[in-house]
Amino acid sequence: MEAIAAVLEHELEEAFEVKNKKSLHRYVMLLADNIVKKENYEKDQSDVRSDIAILAENMKLGFERTDQRFEEMNQRFEAMQIQMDRRFDAVDKRFSMMFVFMNIGMSLIILMTILFKFVT
Repeated sequence: MEAIAAVLEHELEEAFEVKNKKSLHRYVMLLADNIVKKENYEKDQSDVRSDIAILAENMKLGFERTDQRFEEMNQRFEAMQIQMDRRFDAVDKRFSMMFVFMNIGMSLIILMTILFKFVT
């Protein structure tokens, strides 16, 4: 930084008429202090890039875990749907059988009534 400050001070003295050397020196020091070294800038940029890459990877893993949880929930709901379908089929079979037995029973009662009327 000192070398840059010395070069800047010398170049400004050559380029302009200097009225106050102390003021020029303060200006050059302020300017030199605020100049970021290329190495520091590149290091900071690489740190930021690596942080962004880590965040992106964490987000990707989080989305994968969320997708996995949704898939597991979907499988559970499908299993529940299959189980409910089996229950409804069983109830439907029982209801169908009950309907058949009721029809047979009513047919027998009607047949017995007809036979009873015919016999008497």
